[in-house]
Amino acid sequence: MITISHLTKTFTSSAEPVTAVNDVSFSVADGTFASIVGMSGSGKSTLLSLLGGLDQPTSGTITVGDQVISTESDRALIDYRRSIVGFVFQGFNLIPNMSAIENVMLPMEFANVPKAERRTRAADLLNQVGLTGEKQDRRPAKLSGGEQQRVAIARALANDPSVILADEPTGNLDSKTGKVIVDLLKSLTADGTTVIVVTHDRSLAAKTDVTFELEDGKLLNA
Repeated sequence: MITISHLTKTFTSSAEPVTAVNDVSFSVADGTFASIVGMSGSGKSTLLSLLGGLDQPTSGTITVGDQVISTESDRALIDYRRSIVGFVFQGFNLIPNMSAIENVMLPMEFANVPKAERRTRAADLLNQVGLTGEKQDRRPAKLSGGEQQRVAIARALANDPSVILADEPTGNLDSKTGKVIVDLLKSLTADGTTVIVVTHDRSLAAKTDVTFELEDGKLLNA
């Protein structure tokens, strides 16, 4: 279970403080495919960063399982990002001079998984997301957008996280490929993995189990 309670994030670096997330509260059960929707600037990507432990809130709490990540130390947050959460970024964020399989192996290296095991698991994950054969040895530039997103999803799964956070996962894809990626993300919840996607695409949100809508940092529904 993910529980967010009275979460607020205010940025003060500009001339006037900007509250990107404003007193937001909601919960997501394990194994749920959830979406966070809203227009550009609504606060949804900031909320995702807070959920992922990439940033700390100004006030309020985020509880994932029995861990209150909003008050954790930097070291604890590193462990959280390495073992509990997997990220899928809009721009894929693959390392260009590494092959697909090497990109998927990388998070396991940081988790001190033995090299032979890393390669075997990376190959299995790429097979699972539908990237097979010699394509696993191609660098990102030699893969289509949909194939790169599959690699990004496999990489997010590398350390067997219980939560997947995806920022506009279909934003750079055509509609047909986007549907494949959405179906793939939804399938991950079958084993209890929680998937939360940030999107402005209402058709994607319609395929999720629950949708939270943000406007000017505030939650319109709960």
